[in-house]
Amino acid sequence: MELKQLRIFITVAEELHFGRAAERMHMAQPALSAQVRGLEDRLGVKLFERTTRSVSLTRAGEVFLPEARAAIAQTEAAVEAARAVGGSGGDLLKIGGVDSATAGILPNVVRRFRKAQPNVEVKVFEMLSAPAIHGLANRSLDVIFVRLPPKEDFVQHRFVFSEAVVAALPADHPAAHQDSVSLEAIAREPLVIPARSHRPILFDVIQNHFFAAGLQPRILQEANERHMIIAMVAAGLGVSLVPQWVSQFSRDDVVYKPLTGGGPKVDVYVAWRKGETFDAVTQFLTYLPQDTSID
Repeated sequence: MELKQLRIFITVAEELHFGRAAERMHMAQPALSAQVRGLEDRLGVKLFERTTRSVSLTRAGEVFLPEARAAIAQTEAAVEAARAVGGSGGDLLKIGGVDSATAGILPNVVRRFRKAQPNVEVKVFEMLSAPAIHGLANRSLDVIFVRLPPKEDFVQHRFVFSEAVVAALPADHPAAHQDSVSLEAIAREPLVIPARSHRPILFDVIQNHFFAAGLQPRILQEANERHMIIAMVAAGLGVSLVPQWVSQFSRDDVVYKPLTGGGPKVDVYVAWRKGETFDAVTQFLTYLPQDTSID
């Protein structure tokens, strides 16, 4: 199975449109379709349901998507690790995990760690929880940050922090000048969030929060990447619920507001291999915050 086929499959799964996927991959659409068919033939299953008007993932495709992402992430981590070690000759600490950690707390933590441990090179890879655990298992990663406590026997973990989910609104939204926005108000708007197949834990946290309040969200679900979600909010196509760290994407046409009465939270855990003998892992863990809540 070729990595190119996996990248094409992931792109089609994200776009759910062969034409747009072909543009992203800089390919002719017939060639892209042929690659998808070749992958399906190799797997012996259909990954997409295709009609003249729509494309959707089959159940097999939904199951295969996180595994494909895991394979790509692990390959990229392995390549970067080999290049880094080959170039530096020193220790290399490989860190992977969810965006709340890689874009939220890690820049400051890594900065302090590198200042104290200048002989240890650090590489950070953003990925979902499942690929991160795979990376820990095959040693392409040394430390990972995940949304749920890992259940694997070879893993040790501890809670690091809990982060509030906040509303992202267009700057001209009626609630833009309020101190907070109600969940009822959000439920009346088109909601732009990643598909469950892309970020299942965050999707479930948000959806369950609506259900617990007796509300049904109007999920538009047209974007998976953070910058695209915020761009769609800025364009007035909908509102979003995002982890607090996303508010770092400051722009004049988007505002971030807490949910009235408090919104849901998403947790982050750090994990490493049991019996780890790499001193850099133990040293790095001492720089992480202890049981912190970010509001």
